[in-house]
Amino acid sequence: MMADPVDPIAQAQAAAMAGVSNVRPIRPDLVDRPAVKCISVESFLADVEPPDWVVEGIVQRGYLYALTAPTNHGKTAVSLVMAMCIAAGVPFAGCPVRQGGVLILCGENQDGFRLRLLATLQALDLQPSDIAGHCWVYPQAGGLLGLLSGIKEDAQDMGELALVLVDTSVSFFDGADENDNVHALTHALALRDLTRLPGSPSVVANCHPTGSAAKESCVPRGGSAFLNEIDTNLTVWADGETSELHWTRKKRGPDFDPLLFEYSAKTLEQFGRKVPTVVALPITEEREREIFKRKHEDENRVLYEMYRDKEWTFADMAVLCGFVSSTGRPLKSKVHRTLGRLLEAGLVKKDKRRGWHLTPAGEKEAQQIR
Repeated sequence: MMADPVDPIAQAQAAAMAGVSNVRPIRPDLVDRPAVKCISVESFLADVEPPDWVVEGIVQRGYLYALTAPTNHGKTAVSLVMAMCIAAGVPFAGCPVRQGGVLILCGENQDGFRLRLLATLQALDLQPSDIAGHCWVYPQAGGLLGLLSGIKEDAQDMGELALVLVDTSVSFFDGADENDNVHALTHALALRDLTRLPGSPSVVANCHPTGSAAKESCVPRGGSAFLNEIDTNLTVWADGETSELHWTRKKRGPDFDPLLFEYSAKTLEQFGRKVPTVVALPITEEREREIFKRKHEDENRVLYEMYRDKEWTFADMAVLCGFVSSTGRPLKSKVHRTLGRLLEAGLVKKDKRRGWHLTPAGEKEAQQIR
């Protein structure tokens, strides 16, 4: 069990009583704050400001967000769309944005990130000139505590920032253990410090989840210390070629409806070679209905073929269902994703003796397919 975070004021007091002068509080920003006077409740209630949205209803200026998703669920793809929409001043998945400067801390695979950035601009029908003067990149990993002073100095020439995107949080982690409460809190405080850059930008840090993450429990590594310090835990959860942007467990501010995205393959030419990558595209309600209908049809094909043929391989099933590429290659991964949805619906099962097979409910459903 992880230890609870230490109360910084109690720690400082205990150290003083013991005659120890070199103990550093976990939250020096709280210990060193100047004292304020007590005010009336009327004055307190009158001192209110309306929310300052960077992305209407989702991302608020000056707030710290985790964007948590397992590997390959699309957190970088979705956050890049958000960042480019803010830099260019175009709506993000139908949500109005306030155009402003965007700083990207790129700590993972700069060549791959550069390719995805170009593909995202292309998918949004934007040119690099459309974000010129509104987007900057720090292209190197490193401990954030050691980088903050340099970033703050560079930011003075960027004007007012609206968003800082950190890809990924662990690439800028100073500690030895992401799940250590003290190290995680120190890292969260360093991320929080980025909201104090010119313009009080929103900070979105792409995070990896705990090892046992499911859609309903997709929280960033770092335990309660990290989760308590951030303002909202946004999540991206993929289902095959689509994903959902929403939030889990921690939310400050009003709720918002989930936003759906579809992943699209893009091919860019670099140095005379074609290089594939993937981008995220917002889905309209009409497109959502089309995808739902197509998935339902795919599920019916698999159910029907499983009912007809009890022995098959993934390649066999792909051919039987018509899941083949333009070159005739069986799309076995599509069969696997479809079986996953059927498993969740209780229509198929898998065990060591029989492999994949229909449940009684699945057989009944298959008998009704025409």
